[in-house]
Parts: sequence; structure tokens; C-alpha cells
Amino acid sequence: MLPVPKDSVVYKDTLIESKTIRVQHPLRLGLGASYGLNYYSEGALPEVLTSGCEIFTSGKGVLPNFLARVDFPLGEADSRFYISGVLSFDNFGADHKAQEFGTGNDTAGGVSTYRSFELDHVVTSFTKAIGIKSLVGWQFLKPFYLEGGVAVDYLFDQQFTKTVHAITPGFLIDGARDKLEASGALPDAKSILLALSFSLGAEFPLSQRLWAVPNIEFLLPLTKVTDYWSLVSLRGGITLKYDLGRRADTITEVLKESVSVHIQVPEVKKPELSASIEAVVINRDGKEEHVVRMEVEEVKVHYAYPMLNYIFFDEGSADIPSRYVKYSSNADAQKSFKGSMARTGEGLLQLYRETLNILGDRMRKSPTARITLTGCTSNTGVEEGDIALARKRAETIQDYLVKIWQIDPKRIRVESRILPEKPSPSNIPQGQEENRRVEITSTDEALTDPLIVTKTEHIANPPNISLQPHVFAEVGMKSYRSSISIGGKELVRFQGAELKPWSVPEEALSSGVDSLDITLDVTDNAGNSTTAKNSIKLEQKHIEREQQQELEKFSLILFAFDESSLGTKNERTLGLVAESFRKAKPQTLSIVGYTDELGDASHNDELSRHRAAEASGELERALRTRGLAMPANLLVDGKGSREKLYDNSLPEGRFFSRTVNITVEHGK
Repeated sequence: MLPVPKDSVVYKDTLIESKTIRVQHPLRLGLGASYGLNYYSEGALPEVLTSGCEIFTSGKGVLPNFLARVDFPLGEADSRFYISGVLSFDNFGADHKAQEFGTGNDTAGGVSTYRSFELDHVVTSFTKAIGIKSLVGWQFLKPFYLEGGVAVDYLFDQQFTKTVHAITPGFLIDGARDKLEASGALPDAKSILLALSFSLGAEFPLSQRLWAVPNIEFLLPLTKVTDYWSLVSLRGGITLKYDLGRRADTITEVLKESVSVHIQVPEVKKPELSASIEAVVINRDGKEEHVVRMEVEEVKVHYAYPMLNYIFFDEGSADIPSRYVKYSSNADAQKSFKGSMARTGEGLLQLYRETLNILGDRMRKSPTARITLTGCTSNTGVEEGDIALARKRAETIQDYLVKIWQIDPKRIRVESRILPEKPSPSNIPQGQEENRRVEITSTDEALTDPLIVTKTEHIANPPNISLQPHVFAEVGMKSYRSSISIGGKELVRFQGAELKPWSVPEEALSSGVDSLDITLDVTDNAGNSTTAKNSIKLEQKHIEREQQQELEKFSLILFAFDESSLGTKNERTLGLVAESFRKAKPQTLSIVGYTDELGDASHNDELSRHRAAEASGELERALRTRGLAMPANLLVDGKGSREKLYDNSLPEGRFFSRTVNITVEHGK
């Protein structure tokens, strides 16, 4: 055996079998079905389909379609391309709706009554078609494939009906709730529809020759079905395909010999990569300071928690849900209730579940105060038009206040509505859930004043820090990631250019751990990686603040869905904030807006900033009338839904998230 040269490596081929597999695809037949969503956009409709007071802008319908097809393989035996001919039976029907609001004569019961109404005008089109398609398919990644091609449909049996449907409960049109206004052949209908077809699917074997092929198809017409309607169609379905012959495999085997080769390996210098990370804070002069320690102050905080004057109900039910705190008798309430003006250590949602008991206790202490209970429904599903259910919900709240808190029923007015005066959107489940409620209003605004809760919290000084990485990568940096942890638990992670000012959460500050750990992981373009670490010492500091130095936090609520106007209830709360300025000079003031998690994040950011700006402007007006002014150290910001305040799975959590939080720190 020859000696192996120094600084060399041996490359050795082993005896292996190289197999080349070519699959010969046979001719295939297929039968399939799908459901298609037909979406119409509309122009000016003929007079027979509409009238001057109705506006139809779009229509949609979901209908079945059927097809038969033949697939022909293309190119070499192992090619992934094929062409297909498709014969189809298609439905292009849809419902086109327009709503009408107005007043008119109600003929229910043979008596003519002048009242407001809401109507649905519906044009239902029926269009059937026989179509042929020429498609090219490509199996780009087994078992997935893409298809595209041209479709031509012959349109026939093109009919329509035009009906009007009374939505307002009890309102009749010529003695009936539904009225057929017109029907017949669809005017100005086309007989030929030319379209492009695109689909994505996957094939799964059921046997050696039978395949199940689910797919999604998008049909983009190049012509119109009428002079006034444009159509697109999205379809989902399944096709069963059968191979007319067996798939044949061609295998080529190649045997390699074992060869030893000695190659001199030059010494490779590893590219230089180094990293470090530090925490910085912007001081009051606008300059960066390095953070090596952070004081953790234990302070007493006074929260002004708002009362949400809504009680929410389950679908179709008038029973008070079990999550609300209910007492069995007046004696039980007097024994167990902890008070309606001030509490210690309780959270906002915990207090909300005692809304009825707080209200009952405050009414007993204000014997002249009266309230109105307005029951509402979602007006969808089993609750559609059920005004009796709305009233029953309000009566359930009335019964509880009368029986448990012994409130004179003459002080409680019961009303009902199909929908709240300011409803949440009825086209989403969360909006329907929020509309199933009883609204509590009063001539005495003190009944729903904020409830004061005293808590002990931990506050970091400085309150916000930023991470500043320093990286040298000789061959260029590919990626980096930084994180902050406490006691081995990661609190926050930043990647790339996401580094932003960050504040340590209260639960971390109260954990008793004495430092924050900072980590930076860096990878360069050569695949090398390194890790840098740093830490910030946490110094626990118990502060016995005097009354004039304590923190006060106020939350504003009752923002309607997607609105930023304050309303009288929030203006009253802002008056309480302004009054707090009289007892001691405010050192710092922060006004931060929030939203629930529904909707677009960028829109929520803008909405929360508007809410904070509205609150700031109203607070400034309230201070000016009292001869006071805003402090110089002021923060007005909007967090949108990026920082979720409460659990948004419940309607009260979403309402409490539509808020502005005001924090006042009084100085000496």
C-alpha cells in the first residue's frame, strides 16, 4: 500500500447501483363534480330587473358543476406534462340583492298602519351551460399539479325571477312577506362565454389504476354572460381518474468501480466573525446611555376601572351566563359582596363579572336613581326578528335586581330592540355575539362611575430599553437574532431590523430574579455562527410613596366598534382625571390607545392613535376649565392590537380592549 501524503484526504467511490426510473404514463379518463362560487359585478341593469329606488352592485351563488375528461401524456415516457380535453355541464346562477329602507303602509291583519320598513330586493338568475376546455397540465411536485387553458361555454336556459322580501318583522307586502315581482327569460343574454381556466390539484391512488384528484379551479371569463354582468367563478371539487393501461417502469442499472484518489488539501482560513450586544436608553436630553442596571420599584397604584354597562347572553338564551357572579338571596349578597366603590388587588374582567351586584349596591345607596334596561338580539339565525327574546333578556336582569338587591321595580324601565342602537357588524360571529346583550343606562351617571382598585405593582427605571448589536462579519452577515430572558424564560425576541424600544412586563419584574439576560446569535454568509451575551442587573427597591407621589391609572371605554368619538361617559371619566391633578403636581402623563384584534393591523394602529388623540384633546379642555395645564412630560401613542390587553374570545374582552389607558404619576 502506498503511503498517504501529509495534508491530504482520500476520496473513495463505493460499489453502488445507479437506477434510472422512467414512468410511462397511460391514457386516462376522468369523471368529476365541483361546487362553484359565481361572483358577479354589475353595471346598469335593464328596467325589467330593477327600478329607480334599487341599487344592485354585485351578486353571488354557489352551484354544482359536472365534467368528463381525457388526459394525453406529452413528450418522453417520463414527462410530467400532459394535455386534456374536458366536457362540462356548468351552472352560472347567482342571487343579486339590494336593500331598501323607508316608510309605508303595513297591511298585516287587514289593518293599514304607516310604519318604517326594511326590504330585500332579490334578482335570481338561472344560467346553464355546456362547455369544452383545452388544458395543459404540469405535475411540478408529486402529487401536485397545475393546469391552465381555454374554456368555451354554450349558455342556455337563461331565466330570472325578481322577488321582494320583507325583513322588518310583521311587515307585509300586499298581504304577504315575499312577493314575486317579475320572471322570465334573462334580457340581453349572451349564448357564448369564452374564459381562461387555472387550477391546482393533487392526485392520490385508490388502487393501481384508480386515482382521486381533488382540485381548486379559477375561471376568468374574457366575455360577459349579459351586456350588464361580468362574472368570475371559483370552484372546488374532486375528479376520479382511471388509467386505461398499466404504468410501466424502465430501470437502467450502472455499476461503479472503487477508486482511491489522494488530493492535497490546502489550509483554509476561517473568515472572521465577532459580535457583541448592549442595552441602551434615551435620556431626557435625547442622548443614548448604556444600561447596566435597572431599578425595580414596588409602588402602590390606584386603578380607575370603568364599568361596561352591557350584559351579554348566549345565542337564543335569556338566562344570565354562568361566568357572571350571581347571589342566591339578598342575605347571601349582603354577606359576600365586597363593595361597589373601592376594591384591593382585583382585575378588570374579575370586577366586570360582578357588574349586576355593583349596580344593585349603588342603586340601594342612591334611592332616587333610575335605570333603563334595553334588551337586544343579534337578529341572525334563531334570533332573527325575535323581539320577545330581547325583552325577556331585559326582564331577566330586572328580576335579579328586584329579588336579590330588593330594588323597587318602578325604578327600572324595560325596553327592547332587535339590534342595539350602535350595533357591532352582524356579518361576523364576533359582532353577532356582541349584539346579544342588555344595555344599562341611567339618568344618574354616578351609577356607572369607575370603580377604584388599589394594587401593588413593580415598575422598571428606566422604563424602556433598546438593544444595540455590534457585528463584524468578514464575508457578510446572513442573519441575526437577539432576545431578552429572565430566569431562563424568554420574554421577547427580535430579528433583523425589528429592534424597538421595549419595556419589561410587570410579572417579570415581580419574579424575584436579579438580572435580565441578553443574547445575540449571528450567522455569516459562510455558515459560521457566534453568540454574544450580556446582562442587566435588577435591583429590587421597595418604595413607600406618599399619597401625592402615587400612580393613578384610568381606563376609558364605550368606544363603539371602529369609532374614536368619546361620548359623554368617557368625558365624565376624563373629568375625574382632571380632578386628580388638583391634589398634587403631575410629574408624567401617558395617554395610550388600544383596539381589539378584529380587522387589519395597520388600520387598528391608526384607530388607536385617533382614540388617544381624542382623549388628550378632551383632557386638555377639562384641565383648562379648571385653571390647570398638561404636564411637560407627556406621551400620546396608539398600540392598536399589537399589545392585546384582554382575552378577545369573549365580547367583554373585546369591548375593554377598545380603550384608552391614562397613567398619571404625581410628583412631590
